[in-house]
Order: sequence, then structure tokens, then C-alpha cells
Amino acid sequence: MRKKWITGICASLLSVSLMALCQGAAFAEGNSAALKEGSGKEVKNVILFITDGMSLSDVNLARWYQGGKPLEMDKHFSGLVRTYATDSLTTDSAAGATAYATGHKAKSETVSILPDKTTMPYIDKVPQQDMNKPLPTLVDAARLSGKSTGVVFTCELTDATPATFLSHAYSRENAESIAEQMVYSGVDILLGGGSDYLVPGKGKVNRKDGEDLTKALKANGYEYVTTKKELMNSKTGKLWGLFNKEALDADFDLDPQQQPSLKEMTETAINKLSQNDQGFFLMVEASQIDWFGHDNDPVGIISETLAFDRAFKAAVDFAEKDGHTAVLSVSDHATGGLNMTNYDTATDLMAVLNKAKHTSYGIEGKINEKNFKQVLAEEYGLNDLTKEETVAVRKGLKDNLSPVIGSMLGKRIGVSFSTEDHTSEEVGLFAYHPNNYKPTDYAHSGVVQNIDVNKYIQEITGLQLAPLEKSLFLSAGKFTEKGAEVALDKSDKKNPVVMVKKGGQLLKLPIDKNIAVMDGKTIKLNALTVMIQNKIWVSQDAVDLIR
Repeated sequence: MRKKWITGICASLLSVSLMALCQGAAFAEGNSAALKEGSGKEVKNVILFITDGMSLSDVNLARWYQGGKPLEMDKHFSGLVRTYATDSLTTDSAAGATAYATGHKAKSETVSILPDKTTMPYIDKVPQQDMNKPLPTLVDAARLSGKSTGVVFTCELTDATPATFLSHAYSRENAESIAEQMVYSGVDILLGGGSDYLVPGKGKVNRKDGEDLTKALKANGYEYVTTKKELMNSKTGKLWGLFNKEALDADFDLDPQQQPSLKEMTETAINKLSQNDQGFFLMVEASQIDWFGHDNDPVGIISETLAFDRAFKAAVDFAEKDGHTAVLSVSDHATGGLNMTNYDTATDLMAVLNKAKHTSYGIEGKINEKNFKQVLAEEYGLNDLTKEETVAVRKGLKDNLSPVIGSMLGKRIGVSFSTEDHTSEEVGLFAYHPNNYKPTDYAHSGVVQNIDVNKYIQEITGLQLAPLEKSLFLSAGKFTEKGAEVALDKSDKKNPVVMVKKGGQLLKLPIDKNIAVMDGKTIKLNALTVMIQNKIWVSQDAVDLIR
């Protein structure tokens, strides 16, 4: 399994020139009057795309790959987004996505919790008692308001971005806890990769607690599918689909008979969620632009950027017909620092790139020391390797071949990378609204903060996260205030249970689940019971069970 984050800090090309402009609108209040003027079209549905790691240079490269033809997203470019975390100029995906999911900036590597470290400007420090407190997300707000909810991605389900909308953790690496929380999150539709994260086994990512979470899904009324055929034949509105043991294959590499594309998953989710008259919220992540940025693979970046653009077009097409849907696309950060310095023609660039049949990931397993010249010639048209390139390939075969292939292609088309890390540059904002009211209108600026995007969604839909922050996650100390005793049963070390006793009452709250057990009866709760840094957080409706 690949690592998708590295915690360095890279120089931003835009931050100096935009700093003064951004500061005034950093955390803008909404403008409801502007939203309502001349409207008449209520927004019931929101489709939020997160293009993990996509920079505007990535978008430019994808355009030139198709001869300079504009992309669908070009019609809807609306501004720039600042992405910094509470503790770093450059964010990771967990903190970046947390801002979109919760409306709060977060500390790097944490998943939808308040920060315990704030060193960056224009961010209020969190009171000691609220540090690491879990935060409600847009999925929670939509679900509790009666809307349907969905999450679509091409990575594994526990990766940072999908995790932030459905779980809470001090470390994004706590995959076992995150997976269980996602299963009990109440989301209606979840489509992506990572089936091994749900079941016990001997594999690296299999569950070590012995629980088979596919059984929990089925017990809670979900249909669980693992093939494209099963997905296309599904008739239910409660659906989990995981189409590979870990992440899905890149768009250039996938077998269309076995795995659905990002567009197909997006269309399926929209079709199912739109059956709810009260509306829906859907988050779609183009996950692997980031991975190919880390590995400096321009072909992979093109593959996943174009796959996103097709999914984005499908969403906008639905929105234009529906008349009550807003579609947004943002990136959690940029990755790789791609540069284009091609002084040749577009035809020259296309002549090289159009020979590429697969991403560097797509040839893993079939390229080796003996056949690499043949494979590189067949897969990329690279039949003129220099001595230096031959040496680099042999070394890459033992370590990481992706940046080697990227470098060879890059030299021929004027594409290079400045880093294998994230960068702190502003990212693109793309938006469609039936009344043409955009996040930049909300923020009164062409450059907005990532949390402004969340607040904009709250405003146009009427969803409210602030009240939920007071009721979904409370300290377990609320039980002791009612005279109850609270203990943590660790008899099953992998599955601890909060035990609350008062008089003859005994309340059991399994960690990472949204259920309570009292007097042998299982009760569904509005939120998960979670433990962050050894502190237990419970929902108000759980507290109310103790009289």
C-alpha cells in the first residue's frame, strides 16, 4: 500500500502576491441577502468534489494532453482556495479535507477533530477542554435533516478524505477504528476501494479485532457489492460497494468489466440519492491525482484529472436538469509541484504523451530487469533510452520506478516536478449554482478559505453544524454529572465498551459504533461513541438514556 502523504513544506508560487487580498476575506461571514436576491431556486442537493492533490498546473497538462481542448471544469472556474492547516503552511489530506467536512481548520494528520495545536495566523485557539473534540460533518448534518448522503472515492475507504466525512481520529493511520466508524456512520451510499479493511485475515490491512464488518453492514440493512455488475444491478438505496481489496486502479489502467469508473460511481450515487424528495449531500473524491503527484507521474495525473472531469460533467449535467443542485470542486492541497516549460508545439507534446497506454502503476508486475526496454517501448514509446536513463530504470526497478518514467517522459515534453511532497499553493475552486451564487460571493473575495466552502454549503442548504457541535459529541463526564459511574470495559482489548451505571441502570456504549445497549435492548444513536487520546466522547441522546 502506498503512502499518500509526506509532511514537508514547499514554497507557494501564489501566496506572496495574494496574501494581502486573502487576509481580509479569510473567514468571511455569509451573505444570505445576496443568495436570495432574484433566486426562486431552492438548493436541496450538493455534490462536493475533492480532487486530492490537483494543482492548476495539473489541469493545464490535462488540457494539452487532449490538444488544448477546454475541460468541463473550465466553464465553472470560480476562484482560488487557501488550504493551510492550524499548525502548518502546507496541509496534509486529513486536515485539508476536515476543513471542507466540518468548517474548522485542523491539525495535520488528524481526522475531523478540533486541534490541540494552533500556530498559524487567523485561527482562534481551541479551549483546553475542547481540544481533540470530534466535530460533526456535513454528512451528519444532512443525515439528521432527513437528506440522503453518499461518499464516493477511488482510494481505500480509510484514506484521509473519505475518513474525514464519516469518522474521527487523532491519527489518520488508525485505519481499524476509522473503518468501523464508517460502517456505523449512517451514510446511505459508499462506493470505492478497500474491501480488505472490513474483514479479518492475515493481510496487512485486514482487521485484527476479529470483526467481519460486512456482516454489520448487512445487519443494518445495506446491500454490499464487490463487482461492477453487482453495482449496476443494485436496486436499493442503502448500498456499500468496494471494488478492490485496497485502492481502485487508475482510470487508464482499470478493467471496465471489473471496476466502475469514477463517473459511473458518481452517476450511480446521484441516481440513488436523488430519490429522496428532501435532497442529498454527496462527496466525491478523485483520490489518486495526489498519488501520481507524489510519484511525479504525469501520465497518472492526466489519467485521474480527466476521470474527474468526466465525473464532474455528469454531476453538472444532472444539476442543470434538476434545477435544485449545487456542484462544487476543490482540492485539499496540491502535490508534486508540476511545471510545464515546453517551448515546442502542442503537437509535439501530444506525440509523446499519446503513446502512453498506462500509468506507472499499471505496468507494475509486468516490467522487470530483463524486459524493461521492451515494456517501456510498448507502453510509452520510450525506445530511445540513454545510458543514464537505462541506469536510472534499473535502479528504479529496485526502489520506485514511477518518478523515473515520469522524468524520462518529462524531458521529452518539458514537464518537471519540484517536489515529491505536498505544496502550499492556492488550489482551484470550480462551482455551479442554479442561481449563480458562488462561494466567492459568500466570501466577498476571489480567494477563499477552505472552511468558507463548508460554510457556503451550510448557507445554501440551510444545514447547520454549530448546533450539532453542542449535541453530537459531549464529554463522557456528562454522565458523572448525573450521578452515574463511568468505566471502560477492556475485556476485549480490540473492542472496548463504555459502561455507565446508575442505580439499576446499566448502559453499554461500544466504542466506534452508533449504538447503545440498555436492559438487553439495542438503541440506535444520533452519533458515534469515540475515544480520542483516551478521552471518551458521547452523544446527547446517549446521555439522555441515563435518568
